[in-house]
Amino acid sequence: MRKIILKASAWEYDPGKQLGPSGGFGAVFAGLSQCGEEVAVKKLHLSSAATGRRELIITEELADKKLYNVIPFYDSGIDAETNEYFIVMAMADKSLQDVINSGPILEVDAISILTEIAFGLQEVGDIVHRDLKPGNVLFHLGKWKLADFGIARFVENATSVNTLKGCLSPPYAAPEQWRLERATKATDVYAFGCIAYALLTGQPPFMSGDIRSHHLYDAPAKLPASTRMQQLISLCLGKTQPVRPSIESIIKQLRIISSSTVSHAGIAAAGAAIATEVAKNEAELSRKETEEDERKHLASDAINSLDFIIETMFETIERDAQISQRASKREMKLGSGTLKIEIPFRFFPKETFQTSRKNIICGALITIEQTAPYYRGRIVDPVFRTIV
Repeated sequence: MRKIILKASAWEYDPGKQLGPSGGFGAVFAGLSQCGEEVAVKKLHLSSAATGRRELIITEELADKKLYNVIPFYDSGIDAETNEYFIVMAMADKSLQDVINSGPILEVDAISILTEIAFGLQEVGDIVHRDLKPGNVLFHLGKWKLADFGIARFVENATSVNTLKGCLSPPYAAPEQWRLERATKATDVYAFGCIAYALLTGQPPFMSGDIRSHHLYDAPAKLPASTRMQQLISLCLGKTQPVRPSIESIIKQLRIISSSTVSHAGIAAAGAAIATEVAKNEAELSRKETEEDERKHLASDAINSLDFIIETMFETIERDAQISQRASKREMKLGSGTLKIEIPFRFFPKETFQTSRKNIICGALITIEQTAPYYRGRIVDPVFRTIV
């Protein structure tokens, strides 16, 4: 056992008892507190000379928060004798990687796990994890909890760009991380999508070949999941940050998927076709990284989001209104009225609206037709249109 002295207390850890494989930011070992309590001690791949800082900021940021889905942190800082960085946290029973290593799980079980991960991301507010992966999702006191919060940001602030790039977890790194751009909560959402994919298939979306290129340009293989789950994960894996759903939206959608008992074969088939078509378009549109190609990519993601909204709305109408009739994937008849949503403007070049303050990239045409009663001597126009 080796003794380390950090900010709050002294601890011991066993270099011969590593808990799981080493990660991009360090390795975790079995340890003990001064009272003999089992703890997990993470030794970071950093030295004081490389950072010039005397302490980590993780525990300070999370100390006052009431957290249920984040692993408790006990101590962190530089060992006075070795000048190496350590983090001490609660000992967990297992990691989510252990579950994935056993193969795919049922969608209902995946929903339960993903909901707890989403709760963890919600609990920490604006703090971005930056290295979310199954190895950093731990089972502790009957709940799945997130670990290593803030480490990636600390490394980002303290080291060179090349060091940060070397610390990425490739199967779960978002496109913006590969481009060394600023990470946001949407970066964690992308990793969340990769984890969801891994739970349902047994591995993340991209595991071989040029992984960087796959994350930047390619669409993953179709998921063996319900239509709603396919659509949610597809949105999470959007190549551009703005199209990915918020954490709050993810939690809401997971609840809907969990409680949904209505199945419409036609809607499911249409949704699957939409997901496949959009994925192919997204992969093709992201082959180049010019400004115009980025706009095309964003337009594709925007249409994907619109189709997801339409699918959810039409499914709700069919469930609650027995007289409704689905005419097509974007057309619904309800009594004497018809709602039709068309997308004739799939992409606007940047110069199309030069005087507009808005960044308009695509457009939809929404038409409502209502059969109006005939009145002698009066002309009634039953068609109403609006462009969005």
